[in-house]
Amino acid sequence: MNSKITALKQLELMNALENAREPRLFSVIDLKVKNLLPQWLQFSPDVFWLNHPEEQKTIEVYEQITSFFLKQGIQRGHTVAGIGGGATTDMAGFVAATIHRGVNWISVPTTLMGMVDAGLGGKTGVNTSHGKNLLGAFHLPEHVWICADFLKTMSRTEILSGRGEILKYALLSNEIYDLAMNTKTPMEDIIMACAQYKMKLIGEDFKEAGNRAFLNLGHTLGHAFEHTLKIPHGIAVTMGIKYLFQAMKLENALASYELIFKSLQLDPEKVDLTNYSQFDKSAFWSAVNHDKKKTGDGLKLTLVDNVGQPRFEVLPVAKLKTLVEALSDFKT
Repeated sequence: MNSKITALKQLELMNALENAREPRLFSVIDLKVKNLLPQWLQFSPDVFWLNHPEEQKTIEVYEQITSFFLKQGIQRGHTVAGIGGGATTDMAGFVAATIHRGVNWISVPTTLMGMVDAGLGGKTGVNTSHGKNLLGAFHLPEHVWICADFLKTMSRTEILSGRGEILKYALLSNEIYDLAMNTKTPMEDIIMACAQYKMKLIGEDFKEAGNRAFLNLGHTLGHAFEHTLKIPHGIAVTMGIKYLFQAMKLENALASYELIFKSLQLDPEKVDLTNYSQFDKSAFWSAVNHDKKKTGDGLKLTLVDNVGQPRFEVLPVAKLKTLVEALSDFKT
């Protein structure tokens, strides 16, 4: 099984949501996009609105949502929609995966990050005090509706975060690399290429037993940066890739990283650790130690020798720490 990914204009999305009302539609929606939705959905009694999705991506809010939906009468034959960024669709998907032991759901990502990565693939979950997404489930959405019209509502920081995730894809795929290196490529084309690349890997390896884990490139250090510096996910992943490539001395990959970084017009100041005076090295390594990709032998890292040539390497945490802390940016 795989999700059906469809690119829709705003009016087409409104019609698709209308059709999804039967037999009944329950929704988890980011309040920020409320005014862009049809009036019937804005005033629906079956919507749980999120004011600050990333902060609300907790087990406590999950319990509030499931309790609300159950009181409203959600049944196994009903559908859950997640409309918002990655935190919103993660939460909606986790609710759908667990309520009544699983109901169908629809992902409507409204951020660039969500469209290229977070709103796809069926990895759902919530954060805990120990780290990101440590409670969750694999539960594919029946549909992913991508409406690039939402990009007009995004802040510069959100755009940079999404482009950071595109940088990851461009290192993994020669096709996406070529699209990203051409500054005239429409963003909609890059979004769909990323989505299709991810869904191909998922179709081959749904529960991340094999090559789906290539998508974790930069995430081991990235999640730790995100957790300790409180920065957007895509910017943290970009930092994770940069410092991983430097630590592992992957010169060809690092050169490609720098070319893609420039083409996507990312901000070098945001991925330079020396600009973060609040960096807590102890908290950073504690977060790395709680990484989901940790095995008995160490951390399963995704590395890239050249564009389109990802591979895995298991490295003890102590060895990774030695290599990373030898970098000049970690000594300041």
